Amino acid sequence: MRWVCAAVVLAIAAPGCAARDSHAVSPLGGSRTSWRYDVVPVADGAELAIEAWLPPGSLADLVVKSGAEPFVRDLEVEDADGWSDVPRRGAAFHVPECSRGCHLRYRFALRRAAGALHSVDGAKAWGPVLEASPSVWLLHPTLAPEGTRYRFHVPAPVGGEGTTFVTGVFAADDGPPDTYEAEAANIGVAPYAAFGPMHVHHVEAVAGTTLDVAIVPGALAVDDSAIVGWASRSARTMARFFGCFPIERVMVLVVPDDGTTVRHGETMGDGGASIVVEVGSRATREALDTDWVLPHEMTHLAVPSVARRHHWLEEGLAVYLQPIARARAGEIPPEEVWREFAAGMPRGMPSSGLPEALDGARDWARVYWGGATFCLMADLEIRLRTRNRLGLADALRGVLASGGSVASVWDFQRVLETADAAVGVPALETMHDEMSRRAWTVDLPALFASLGVVVEGQNVRLVDDAPLAALRRSITEPLPEAAPEPAACPWAAPSRMAQR
Repeated sequence: MRWVCAAVVLAIAAPGCAARDSHAVSPLGGSRTSWRYDVVPVADGAELAIEAWLPPGSLADLVVKSGAEPFVRDLEVEDADGWSDVPRRGAAFHVPECSRGCHLRYRFALRRAAGALHSVDGAKAWGPVLEASPSVWLLHPTLAPEGTRYRFHVPAPVGGEGTTFVTGVFAADDGPPDTYEAEAANIGVAPYAAFGPMHVHHVEAVAGTTLDVAIVPGALAVDDSAIVGWASRSARTMARFFGCFPIERVMVLVVPDDGTTVRHGETMGDGGASIVVEVGSRATREALDTDWVLPHEMTHLAVPSVARRHHWLEEGLAVYLQPIARARAGEIPPEEVWREFAAGMPRGMPSSGLPEALDGARDWARVYWGGATFCLMADLEIRLRTRNRLGLADALRGVLASGGSVASVWDFQRVLETADAAVGVPALETMHDEMSRRAWTVDLPALFASLGVVVEGQNVRLVDDAPLAALRRSITEPLPEAAPEPAACPWAAPSRMAQR
């Protein structure tokens, strides 16, 4: 009889046949295998009231991002007799009911978490605005079966008329408005999100692309139009360089901070695209016009996420390509690019204080400038082997054309193989074998001399009679004035606008 009842439930989803199964039915739509959440901000987002529906077959141990466990409170699971408390056991909450499908409810103390964790990758308070990735506040099984997705709905918050919600997670293609969805396997590194009284501007900076520019309240020397113009210009610069913009929608959270420049930025993808960027309260329009931080972060949008031990490639590409893109757009002279490379790349060279391999490197200079040196060497290798027809940018465009972007997670070897296939030479794979897994050195003074980069104190002079001067010119030469206006990459992941 139990078997017959289960069959009926699976066939027609009849209520009452199995009380525990019916409790796992969510009103939020999506796949039957999805993890689904309804998130209601309370008191301007200081606390989140969350209901969760996990499908049959879910693991019993549920977690949030490491360090956020103390801020989950009042967790209960529904069973045939009502609601029962679920205690925490170490870093996990043990809920055996979830193997049959479960309905949970709990509170998350977001403001307290922001005060304790105080990091962009955890949770952080920017005045009245609270920033934290969904991985921090969505309680989820420790592992996700292949193909499982997570979906969450954030209705209009209560307790504050000016409160809103932004996230870089892609909007769901179905279900209620303000519903977001991504691969559950990547929930631990989900794009940033924020609750609070932000000024939000939706801008089509590049045809087919939406920038959701969310500005945190605070004292800034420039108005919203200057901020939006800066973000739009950065997007167009990178789109012209790549030939298209890598992602259909990106959330840019602009945070006022102390200082006179754009101070810092961080990017997170894996199911969407989001950037948090700190702008000095005394930064002028000129400071925004000459900024390199946001173009650097937008370079990340074109690179799939890879394992942490290969983080040097993500950062190396951004350090290397950002000034080149700005030079090709006519925003800075080529001399500035090569002066930056000549000054910075020696810092990433192996020394007695730095590990010799790039893979697994943790030192900042090694990751950023060692990675950039790898990119320069790979660029030159491609240009030499293709008689200067193609370069590293063409290799990365091949990755984009194959569906790679910050919204996806790729195996590192796949990135190298796809990039090399795009230019027809095994440059990146060869360079990785030579430069990242074992000891390597580059005679940078000799290399720059061969490129025609003459270092004179804090400046450089470019000469055109050097052996590799033609390659150097090709790397930073301005784009043709008649180049077509860029648009979103036709293969960019489809998404609806994920902001109210």
